[in-house]
Amino acid sequence: MKQIILHYILCISGLLLLLPLDTLEAQGIRIVPQRISVKNDSLHVQLRMDLNEVRVGRNRAFIFTPQLLGAGKQQVSLPAVVISGSIRDRQDRREAALSLCKECTVPYLRIRDSRNVSKNITYHISIPYASWMQHAMLLLKQESRECCGNELLAVDTLQCDLGLAAVAGIPQLPVVKMKLHPEEAVKPKVVKPEPAAVTRPKSTMVSTSKVASATTESVVLYFDYPIGKDDIHPDLKNNRYEIDKIDRLIAPLQRTHFASVKSIRICGYCSPDGNYGDNERLAEARSRFFSIYLRSMYGVPRGLVKVSSVAEDWEGLVDLLMRDNPPYRDAALRVISRYGIFNGREKYLMELQGGSPYKDMLRHFFPKLRRIEVIVRYEEDKTEVE
Repeated sequence: MKQIILHYILCISGLLLLLPLDTLEAQGIRIVPQRISVKNDSLHVQLRMDLNEVRVGRNRAFIFTPQLLGAGKQQVSLPAVVISGSIRDRQDRREAALSLCKECTVPYLRIRDSRNVSKNITYHISIPYASWMQHAMLLLKQESRECCGNELLAVDTLQCDLGLAAVAGIPQLPVVKMKLHPEEAVKPKVVKPEPAAVTRPKSTMVSTSKVASATTESVVLYFDYPIGKDDIHPDLKNNRYEIDKIDRLIAPLQRTHFASVKSIRICGYCSPDGNYGDNERLAEARSRFFSIYLRSMYGVPRGLVKVSSVAEDWEGLVDLLMRDNPPYRDAALRVISRYGIFNGREKYLMELQGGSPYKDMLRHFFPKLRRIEVIVRYEEDKTEVE
């Protein structure tokens, strides 16, 4: 077994160091970036993969994960291509089939290794575009997996610099620094506007003071995602309407360069259906991707954004049951209060009254729980006259 691992490490890692940066080839393995572009606020990555020479044992899988790495160490992993042996593939597919979550993250492609199966792959994915991606590196992480976890084999460079064109409306990272005159560098020139003239009656004493008034505004977003994906597609279904909602909240603050903003909190929620671990990862990933989208689109300072997530929004489900009062409300609430999340709560809900309440919740309640909440806290300066 150790000889097999060593063989693939040499094939996939050591030999790759001798190749050009824009291709990856070792004993028939070849991965070529075909097209990388920005459209509709999304980064589109298209690769051609030839993995026909990859061979794995029955209990093993090899995982190929494209990654983007920015100059500031920003990093995004794209969905992986997985090639599995017969036993490993059967186990992975069984685990996926047992999960009821229809939006759980899945590999870009899962292939069961066989000499009769073609491994020529056209890989095409899109993610929200961020300014740091303009000059990011495109990498490929290669891992081996057995029953006990993943083992990193290598991380190789597919392209040193994406070299994307600047995108209108999205602040770009500076690539050229302006040279200042020595005097300006020591003491920059500051122009103060002349105060506006104010005429008051001489007999009236007037004093003014500025009082900071804390204001909180929020918006709830219901994005549609492709199955198993975390990135926002602006033109998918009703997403443009949801983007307009956040624009009405953030754009006015953008005009003041977020000077009065104290915090922007982003929280992603998943519905209770499916595997808890998958829901936890999904809620966290979609919150994180939306924060990247928000900072990229509006130039929001990173320090203002706080990201959190809720894996399964049972409290939200209780609120919906109380509000809409379906015929099975009391029975469902008893199950929720009696059983814990990890003590069969979802199983008992699925069995309640022959399963019809759970099916109704899947259709009418759970979609409302899959959301992103954005809460903005800022201060307004109000002038008081005494």
